[in-house]
Amino acid sequence: MKSDSSALYIHIPFCKYICTYCDFKKFVYNQERVDKYFWALFEQIKELKENKYKTIYIGGGTPSCIDYKNLEELLKRVNQLLDDDYKEFTIECNVENINSKFLALIVKYGVNRLSIGIQTFNDKYINLCGRKHTKEMAIKNVLLASTYLNNISVDMIYAFKDQTIDELIEDINVVCSLPIKHLSYYSLVIEDNTILKMKHYENVDDKTQAKMYKTICKQLKKWRFYRYEISNFSKYGKYQSKHNLVYWHNFHYDAIGLASSGYKANLRYKNNDNILRYIDKDFSFSEKIILNKQDMMFEEIMLRLRLDEGLDISYFNQKYDCDFQTLYKDAIAENLKLKLISLKKGKIKTTFKGSLLLNSVLERFM
Repeated sequence: MKSDSSALYIHIPFCKYICTYCDFKKFVYNQERVDKYFWALFEQIKELKENKYKTIYIGGGTPSCIDYKNLEELLKRVNQLLDDDYKEFTIECNVENINSKFLALIVKYGVNRLSIGIQTFNDKYINLCGRKHTKEMAIKNVLLASTYLNNISVDMIYAFKDQTIDELIEDINVVCSLPIKHLSYYSLVIEDNTILKMKHYENVDDKTQAKMYKTICKQLKKWRFYRYEISNFSKYGKYQSKHNLVYWHNFHYDAIGLASSGYKANLRYKNNDNILRYIDKDFSFSEKIILNKQDMMFEEIMLRLRLDEGLDISYFNQKYDCDFQTLYKDAIAENLKLKLISLKKGKIKTTFKGSLLLNSVLERFM
């Protein structure tokens, strides 16, 4: 199956335990089911043998909790899909899975970026998330990982109920003192079908959440982590996630594994999300969304305005054969009046205020 995509996402839907906030497609680890899943996944990988990718991302779930036999076979097969001058090969992991054997294995097969789900260094909130590590373990294992990989990214969460600004700043100071190059900082959102939702845990109000977000941006800049996307920050303005930039630049990307989502031509698709059918090697789509030109144009605007680099008007005009400033003149005028966007040197960008109110900005472009 020849593809024009430069990026590949692979989903591993298994976890040793379920985090209280997580609504991703996942299952509690069962070795027999894991083995059957990987037999199917290896067959799906074979369908991509004609392709070479610049970026590959293995996510989950918890890819790092997989037994080493299946993990090594996966890495070996995926390594063959890497372009000779590939840019980024990332695998997600949990703190407690980091050890010398795991790190040596992933590096052996070309992984050059590690994404660690820490979420918080405050033991009170670690327990709330249902995670199995401690602050000390997280610090120790990030330091260990840094002896194997130069490019480490950490996922963090803020806006826990009753979390104070001082607690937030302490989390920031700890994570930024570590040898990492990238940070993803997400507000806690109570999603349906999560443990926190069933426990009636409440979201923090918008005003408090905005105050915390401003604090994050201000504090991270002191540590020379610069925002390049609403929830993502890179050290020195370098080390941006090349794989995720494929998504935000609205380029095509392939996806394999249970319930994974991809994009090709004018089709956004979700792979089979029934694990019994998947392990029976049913690789059909569970969802298909055919985009018309107007859909694609709005998605381009939506994704590009998440980025601090913004949307290049001449590129947009050429790609969609239109005149952006004529087509969206009312939306542009209203957002400019409210100081939610800027229009300079042929680029539309959200202001900091606009990034906080991005949904309002986008509504006008709809």
